[in-house]
Amino acid sequence: MTEFDRRKFIKGSLAGLSAPFILGAKKPVLRVLGTHVTLQEKLRQMAMKDLNIELQFEAQGSAAVLQKAAANPKSFDLYEQWSDSINVLWQAKAIQPIDVKELKYWSEINELPKTGKISPKAKIGAGDSPNKILFVQEDGSLGLKDTGKISFMPYVHNTDSFGYNTQKIPKGVAYETESWAWLLDEKYKGKVGLVNAPTIGVFDAALAAQGAGLMEFQDIGNMTVAEIDKLFSILKKKKQEGHFSGFWTSVPQSVEYMASD
Repeated sequence: MTEFDRRKFIKGSLAGLSAPFILGAKKPVLRVLGTHVTLQEKLRQMAMKDLNIELQFEAQGSAAVLQKAAANPKSFDLYEQWSDSINVLWQAKAIQPIDVKELKYWSEINELPKTGKISPKAKIGAGDSPNKILFVQEDGSLGLKDTGKISFMPYVHNTDSFGYNTQKIPKGVAYETESWAWLLDEKYKGKVGLVNAPTIGVFDAALAAQGAGLMEFQDIGNMTVAEIDKLFSILKKKKQEGHFSGFWTSVPQSVEYMASD
């Protein structure tokens, strides 16, 4: 067989294999690192069916995913967590800007993450606000000015509060007898768990201390060093007395925690 005939034979053989090779091509793989709250299996299955891609979810507690993302940006394609993680990821250069022109439904996102208010007359709540770090400024920092480029895509809102098992604790009346103070009440010694997320758990504890009349805060959303020291002295004493029984890191874990003795 001549060199020409050999090349012709190989070309013909490959041509015959090209069709099944294309049909067997792998789907695009998208790795999503985030929390158990949003990365749910049912959503993964629906998204893979609708988008015809392979989705890989890695769900962990908020502290664990933030540490992994900041230390190893190559470990994920998309990151999902609370907006308060953005400052850490941005400074670590673990994420990049998003052009809103590429977001088909950007105009349908409400004003809360964009302006800090759900309506023009609404009050700004205590603490940080996602809109303060949403937009990527000309100098590369994050700020309020709308530049058409954002540091994250707002897509989920939720309310953080405390939960309790009514089979163990008598059901209270919302906004009347229920209180953050319950978290520090002597009646529940050894039965209280806090979420292992500093940006949530610390404020839960602060609301509990304030509700119990143990201390006051000038601005609970921006505590002073002296206020933080006093809060932790209260929590440390409670811990030494056996008041807290542990920490939880995810919603499923919190449900299991409350169902236990």
